[in-house]
Amino acid sequence: MLYFYTRLWYRWPIICTPPEFWGGNPEIGLDDARFPFVRCHTTSMTRSHLTRVRRAGVKNQVFEQLRDKIMERAWPPSSKLPSENALALALGVSRVSIREALQMLASLGLLETKHGGGTYVREYSGEILFNPLLPMLVLDTPDILHVLEYRKILEKGIASLVVKRAGKAEIEELESALQGMAEHRNDARVFAKADLSFHLALAKATGNPVVVKVNAVITDILKVSMYGIVDSLGTKDGLHYHRKILDAIKAQDGPHAESLMEEHVERTIRRLKRKSGGDRKSRAGRKLNGKA
Repeated sequence: MLYFYTRLWYRWPIICTPPEFWGGNPEIGLDDARFPFVRCHTTSMTRSHLTRVRRAGVKNQVFEQLRDKIMERAWPPSSKLPSENALALALGVSRVSIREALQMLASLGLLETKHGGGTYVREYSGEILFNPLLPMLVLDTPDILHVLEYRKILEKGIASLVVKRAGKAEIEELESALQGMAEHRNDARVFAKADLSFHLALAKATGNPVVVKVNAVITDILKVSMYGIVDSLGTKDGLHYHRKILDAIKAQDGPHAESLMEEHVERTIRRLKRKSGGDRKSRAGRKLNGKA
């Protein structure tokens, strides 16, 4: 079945097809040869990992996904976003929802529309710097190792407080996050979200509103760094240490919970440094061998 959308101001129809028409292959879109009447570039959708959204709160879900892609540098400054048609097709929503989300991002100073030329990610300027509604990560992506140093300082103390203050409800929330990690150990992105949920649940379990609010402010930074860690190192260490930390919390063994948290973060730092060094040596070796 073909779906027809009409651009009244251009007075010609745009033919869009549901995924089942082209076998669910995300690489085939409206710029395929079978659709000669329209150019709707969708080739970057797979790389950007956009997911179809739920019906409730569509506009906000679209906004959050597009914002996250900008913050993760999937669309770096000065890059052109896919067309409204391509985004609508990838997300499974109407062009109206896409347009509203783009307008929200433009109002934050993240996007700019060039007449007849599409929508672009803006270069970060002083105007954006002083926008209090913008997450910190939009301004500058911190090094993962710096984020881990911050976590090493803070999360050791968090583990100690949780041992003293966590009740049944907090323990159940931590168990739920850990179960989510285990269930998605083969999906790095979903695993990273569950991993972050575990750490945010730890902060919440301290019962300290300052700890909770600070983590809420830097959630975007923590999220992207978590994606980077899991993509680089895998899921095995996270599952191993989180289980041990939670068991120590249940046993109300504060010193052991602190020690495990510190060991977990330190090991992650060491592994990332080794991997980074190995990657540099590998690139240098390829250059010496005359390979790109």
